[in-house]
Amino acid sequence: MRNWILGLSIFVSVSAINAQDQSPLTLQQCIEIALETHPLMRISYRQLDAAVARREQAKAQWLPELTFSGVQRRQGPTVSFTIPNPVTGRLTSIEIVKPDMRTLTAEFRQSLLSFGRKSASVQGATYQVNAASAMVQATQSQLILMVTEAYANVLAAQAMEEVARQAVDRVKVVLKTAQARYEAGVAPKFDVLRAEAELAAAEEQYLTAHNGVALAKAALNQLLGRPTDALIELSPLPEPIEVDPNALKSEPFIKQALANRPEMKSSEWQIRSAQEFLKLAKADKNPLLLLTGSYLRQTKTGFAEDYQWGVNLVVQFPIFDSGRRESVVKEREVTLEQALAQREQLERQISLEVEQAVRNFQVALQRLKTARAALMSAEEAFRLAQVRYEGGVGTQVEVWDAQVALTRARANEVQALYDAHKAFARLVYATGLTEEEVRNLLRTLIVSNPTNDGGDRE
Repeated sequence: MRNWILGLSIFVSVSAINAQDQSPLTLQQCIEIALETHPLMRISYRQLDAAVARREQAKAQWLPELTFSGVQRRQGPTVSFTIPNPVTGRLTSIEIVKPDMRTLTAEFRQSLLSFGRKSASVQGATYQVNAASAMVQATQSQLILMVTEAYANVLAAQAMEEVARQAVDRVKVVLKTAQARYEAGVAPKFDVLRAEAELAAAEEQYLTAHNGVALAKAALNQLLGRPTDALIELSPLPEPIEVDPNALKSEPFIKQALANRPEMKSSEWQIRSAQEFLKLAKADKNPLLLLTGSYLRQTKTGFAEDYQWGVNLVVQFPIFDSGRRESVVKEREVTLEQALAQREQLERQISLEVEQAVRNFQVALQRLKTARAALMSAEEAFRLAQVRYEGGVGTQVEVWDAQVALTRARANEVQALYDAHKAFARLVYATGLTEEEVRNLLRTLIVSNPTNDGGDRE
């Protein structure tokens, strides 16, 4: 009885796991999986860890330092001399250099005054950590865009497969009608042969579309760290936000991008870090005040005790270094100039990316509106052509023309729909905002443009 219950529980558990595995994944779930498994994220996190380690190194060089060393020395020749003992009068041998020497040394070092070195080195390293952290966010944004586009490509490929399947079904209906008319003697054999040829072409297009689905799923699985042939089912995406394309202006999006793109934030931190390291190079010309101390245990000799200790107050002041410090200052000045130029280049690049994203989203919305209107016309044209052919008042050529037009219109509508989704994802990425923040910005454009009849379809 217990074994039966155990077996039933295992069966239920496995069934639940399989059901969970077969449940459609949402876009958010795919993004979370990619952010956890993709090597791009591991690379960016390791770069951040390295920056944190360098910051700790910068801090540690100004903190107390204690070192210990031990030496065992075998030496020769030994040196000794004899003197009479003042009490007994006997000769006593005293060794100056012994054959074996042991030395144990503990040394202490602490910087007291660095004259700007400490703050510049630590602050510069801290800004490097901030820059690396911003690049982690940039990598996340890039990966989210990649997953979103791959997700949309899978849905688009599946929709294209459905378009091809429907085309095959329509051709089969026309073939059936042609065969019936030919058997009734009201249509030539050519109509049947033409329909059979069209069916073979439609089936070939369906196979191509089916292969496109497999390839799109393989690309998405690769992003998610899954086997490329793993089964994957996706939830549909909501309708794109509906906004008057003429109301889209690039200026507010560019302003948001320059303020929010993590690449811009990283560039700003890089500039501030370069400024601090330039201060560090200049501060290296200043004096340095140190506190050092040592305690030594050694083999006792005739002229030396078995221990020594000392505390030192050390002032270091650079006088001549053959131009080394000046060259370091020059290098840091050039590095700062490079960081400033890179920020300017990045501003131009981001502005262009946003401009392209806004215009592509604008065109995608226009194409989607046009494609849906054309699809409605093509569906009605095919219906009328089929009715006319079945009624004997139309030709098969009219049916094929309408069929081709309908398939093309449905394919165009699918392509326009998912191009709109990908264009919106590109706009989100280009602005550095979240998806909801971009939607809110688009809603403000709808409100500010009273001629827009659209609403927010989500």
